Amino acid sequence: MQAVSQAFRCFDAVARRGSVRKAAETLHLTAAAVHQQIVNFEQQVGTPLFDRLPKGMQLTAAGEIVLGAVRRMQRDFEQALAQVEGLGTLERGHVSLGVPHASAETLLPPVLREVLARHPGIRFDVRTGNGEALLRWLAGGEVDLAFCLRRVPPPGVVQVRGWPQRLGAVVAPRHPLAARAGSLPQQRLRLRDCLAYPLVLTAPDMELRLVADRVALRERRALEPAVQTSSVALARSLAAAGPFVALLVQENVLPDLAAGTLVWLPLADADARSEVGLYQREGHNPSVAAGLLVQALDAAFQAFAGPPAP
Repeated sequence: MQAVSQAFRCFDAVARRGSVRKAAETLHLTAAAVHQQIVNFEQQVGTPLFDRLPKGMQLTAAGEIVLGAVRRMQRDFEQALAQVEGLGTLERGHVSLGVPHASAETLLPPVLREVLARHPGIRFDVRTGNGEALLRWLAGGEVDLAFCLRRVPPPGVVQVRGWPQRLGAVVAPRHPLAARAGSLPQQRLRLRDCLAYPLVLTAPDMELRLVADRVALRERRALEPAVQTSSVALARSLAAAGPFVALLVQENVLPDLAAGTLVWLPLADADARSEVGLYQREGHNPSVAAGLLVQALDAAFQAFAGPPAP
């Protein structure tokens, strides 16, 4: 184990063994050297860290606080060393990731192919579910990372990355609205322009539907879907085959856009904005393999949605 500093090493050893002499034996140092490290450390902190008792050394209240910080720093330091060592030639690694069903179908395959082409020793475990389930699994330690539209995370979970998303109308290439693609700002599509056609909306409990409802509320428009579904794949299929307009984010239709089977038109309404977030457990340092995955996600979003949100 490489220590952050010799003072930390000696302080931790004395706390564990309860004695300068026993700590010195463990560290293969002289008792005088360990004692001097403790004295210097206490002077740096500005308060005694041990009570000197006839039977040995006992942490003070201040010492308990400092010991927790020292051990956290030591763990972080060791993890950082492991990541630095693995940067050059990453031969193995494991990432457990939770993503929405639609992301697993559209966004994730090329991202995983990119990472695995460069680092074939990495292994991925991918679980799919809705945003609530994904963050619950993350909080419970069932996955390392969770990727979903932004929402309030449960205790112990923090957002570590965000990418902007915009709700858009998804239509077939021959749909009348498809002619609006690439139009001038004053001609950009709004929600009200979509209401003349049969709508396909995601289910009321899905994050995408919340964004659509927010836009409709601001515009004082009623959303009366011809079809509402929890399946993004069904929404895409209906849009591709008929007069339907599906309200989805661009990430949902990346393969269709590449194949030319669908057209995605961003809504210009102010509330049509959202964000997809990457979440992890608070205090958890991601592995090198997880860092490579984040880099690949960054590249994917920059390719179609601009730079990451701060």
